[in-house]
Amino acid sequence: MDTAVPASGHGEHAAASHIDEERKVRLGMLFYVLTDVTFVIFMLVAYPWLRSYNTDQGWFPFQHMRLPDQGTTVTLLLLMVVSAVFYFIGYMGIRAGNQWILRIGMLISLVLMLIALVGQIRFMGSQQFSTGDGTFADTWLLFSGYHIYHLLWATFLGLGVTHRAFRGRYTKEKHLGVVTIGYFWYWAALTPILIFILMTALPPKL
Repeated sequence: MDTAVPASGHGEHAAASHIDEERKVRLGMLFYVLTDVTFVIFMLVAYPWLRSYNTDQGWFPFQHMRLPDQGTTVTLLLLMVVSAVFYFIGYMGIRAGNQWILRIGMLISLVLMLIALVGQIRFMGSQQFSTGDGTFADTWLLFSGYHIYHLLWATFLGLGVTHRAFRGRYTKEKHLGVVTIGYFWYWAALTPILIFILMTALPPKL
């Protein structure tokens, strides 16, 4: 009886410590995503502000300038959306204890993310304008460059979570990594949708 109480107390302490660590990881990633959300909101607000004021007619000074191709924009956006869908499928798989659904979901979402990354880099580099060609050009390049940062960071995280998934590191009871990386993954997919909606509602040319 004398040894049972300390053992029980030690077990409860270990369980509580584990819960605290999980909470710290969740909050850490959540706060990072919220910081990123705040920055993107500032960029989204800057777009209509600069467009509305059009200081010295500098928003779109070259009317002959070719705009980014809408078809390519939509294709890259859909790649991100489908990637997020497969990530969620993988997450639901591990919640049900199915390792193979997790692995397939993570792998497909990662491949789609890589395709979107390469496509976005090529798309940004193919534009016929650069910084200094008007405020719209500067703003679009800022959006595109920051989205590439999202894709790079998501790819790095995706490589880790996919590797762990294939090694069987996640279980039905313990899959915190899938959950927390999902916070950023879904946000990375949502960002281009918000930008697309903004630019569709407020076209570049006044």
